[in-house]
Amino acid sequence: DGMSFTSRVASTNTRETHPDKYDKIGNMYEAKKILRNLRVMARSRPEDKYLLVSALKELGNVVAVTGDGTNDAPALKKADVGFAMGIQGTEVAREAADIVLLDDNFASIVRAIMWGRNIYDNIRRFLQFQLTVNIVALISAFVGACVLNESP
Repeated sequence: DGMSFTSRVASTNTRETHPDKYDKIGNMYEAKKILRNLRVMARSRPEDKYLLVSALKELGNVVAVTGDGTNDAPALKKADVGFAMGIQGTEVAREAADIVLLDDNFASIVRAIMWGRNIYDNIRRFLQFQLTVNIVALISAFVGACVLNESP
């Protein structure tokens, strides 16, 4: 339950001065304990989502958030990667997100990650090949210049 999470984790000062706005983690020990076993946070308010993203980022996690409404915009913006729904999502959510799912299908996220990893691997292989070839060419030219006492 989002309200329970917020009441246990949010900063006491923030709760007292702005009861509808939580942006500071007050009890990091409690946050770690909850987040270790948390799989789904249901019935949560926008402040709860934002606080959850803040807690995960403070603990050093990479955070991705999906959202479709105006109320999801702060969490989408705070997350490392924000996914907004393209069909059912509001314009505010789409603007706040890093990636817009045009078909509102979560399987698209998996396909995008697979494509991204494939592209990353191919770039890495290309750079490794280029560095290897260029280093060998450099060494050959240097050794040839040293042995022959002239420029190749």
